[in-house]
Amino acid sequence: MGKNSLLKSTSKTKKKAAAKAKAAPKAKVAPKAKASPKAKALPKAKKAPAAKTKKTAPKTTKKKVSVKDLMMKKFDVWKPETLYTVSPDKIDSKDFAAPPFFSGSEEENRRIKKLLLKKFDLAEIKAAAEKAAAEKTAEPEVSVSYDPPDSGGTITDDPMEKAMKYLAAAFAVLIALVIGTSIINNNKFYIHATDGALEIWQGRFSPMGEACLISLPGVQPPETIKDIYSKAEAFPLVFNYYVEKADTLLTVPGLPDFKGIKTYLNKARAYATTPSANEAVFSRLNNIELMILLYKADVSASKPTLSDLNQAKGYLSEAERLDIDDLKLDLIHQKIDAVDQQIAALKAKKAAKKSPAKPSK
Repeated sequence: MGKNSLLKSTSKTKKKAAAKAKAAPKAKVAPKAKASPKAKALPKAKKAPAAKTKKTAPKTTKKKVSVKDLMMKKFDVWKPETLYTVSPDKIDSKDFAAPPFFSGSEEENRRIKKLLLKKFDLAEIKAAAEKAAAEKTAEPEVSVSYDPPDSGGTITDDPMEKAMKYLAAAFAVLIALVIGTSIINNNKFYIHATDGALEIWQGRFSPMGEACLISLPGVQPPETIKDIYSKAEAFPLVFNYYVEKADTLLTVPGLPDFKGIKTYLNKARAYATTPSANEAVFSRLNNIELMILLYKADVSASKPTLSDLNQAKGYLSEAERLDIDDLKLDLIHQKIDAVDQQIAALKAKKAAKKSPAKPSK
């Protein structure tokens, strides 16, 4: 009862207070000021646990181990307590049968088995070997001579050796054919007229093909046109071309270009096909060399010095050794005599200047 009355009285007082709050006018609530940001609270320091009292063990200094001791240190081999074993399959082992040692008929198997099981006595083998050696020494020596087979007999050759012989012979014939056709093709010449020039082509030293040998500007093709020309027909065209070039230089006014003339004549000499053509070029080369030496000798002899006169005589002596006719040789001798007279007169003149003049009586 006391509890119920206490609860009733508290509820009545709450109702009265609520009615008074409704009757009173509500006052304006001032705006709340923004709260300043709270500073972060510092973490609370944990209380250090009470230090337990421990007994300090005495410090032990570890002994350093050297590399040599580590390398020489031995370690025991680890072994398991129980080794692993495979349990046999009892089901499969019941039906297992080894394969036969030999495959074949039963009779062959019995024969081989008998041979394998046969026993040998070493004493019997030794006795049989000694008996065979004794019989061999007792036999008389027989000399056997082999006569060569008759010519009518058949001798069987090795087929491989025979094939190699045929192959070598065929290769030699092939090489001979290639060389022969190359020589024939090399002796073939072709003439083509192109753009005011005459081109002479020569076959290569091969079974086929040709190459341009020379181009001769301003040369007219021969009257008879052929598909193929020989060396005797093609080379004279080149020979005459170079000889005409040399003759053209001789007609130039002034001192002839002897060096250019000799160059053209030497080129023409390479295409001379007959002895007469070769001799004609050689003679012209000698004449040009003679003209050059005589010209040099005349220039040196015109100078009134002993060294120049000796040089002129040297040019004449060189011209004397050329292959020239007797008329030209006489001319050289006359010039040599004239130079000798000039040398003697010059020496006498120098000697007269050196000797003192005789006093007059």
